[in-house]
Amino acid sequence: MTEYEQLGHMSVASTPARYVIPHHGVWQVKPQGTKLRVVFDASNSAGAVSLNDVLMSGPKLQQDLSDILIRFRSYPIALTGDLVKMYRQILVCPEDRKLQHIFWRADPSQPVVEYQLNTVTYGINTSTYQAIRTVQQLRQDEGPCFPLAAARLANSIYVDDFVSGANSVEEARLLKTQLIGLFERGGFEISKWSSNATELLSPGRSAAPLFDTTG
Repeated sequence: MTEYEQLGHMSVASTPARYVIPHHGVWQVKPQGTKLRVVFDASNSAGAVSLNDVLMSGPKLQQDLSDILIRFRSYPIALTGDLVKMYRQILVCPEDRKLQHIFWRADPSQPVVEYQLNTVTYGINTSTYQAIRTVQQLRQDEGPCFPLAAARLANSIYVDDFVSGANSVEEARLLKTQLIGLFERGGFEISKWSSNATELLSPGRSAAPLFDTTG
């Protein structure tokens, strides 16, 4: 939660709440170590109507995973990557943040503070649509500068995972470079690269500032 505040993904609420989202932590034990994730429950009604009860989830934009995997297996050179904190790189309109309030304190000895979540929040019905739609808009706006990456993004991304490949190492290297550049235009960072060609696995560049959808 401290990271949320430091990154600007949440801030002290400036307006009264229209809805307060319950949240809790979940420990994930992995070979790399134990990680604590925050889970937001916008389906919690607390005896009334929940936020998810009154939100439309939006049309399906996600490609079928089976189609993505079939295309992925058609390339001799595999290339996959992960969008870092995908949802949290997308700002929510300020007037809508009153529906994304939480209560939090870093220490039990401190007073409870009311915060607003400033970015798309996992656990809200609309979040998947908002995230995928933002990537589609980024592809439309910036794709002409990165034609190979734009073509792959049309049918090779599953939520925050890029799953595709190329016919040669040279093409894959160009694809990776273009993907990094395209996502940087929107403030996203793509990481956790995997490939069957080890020469493609050098570190990528850092991300740009948040992609603002409020305009």
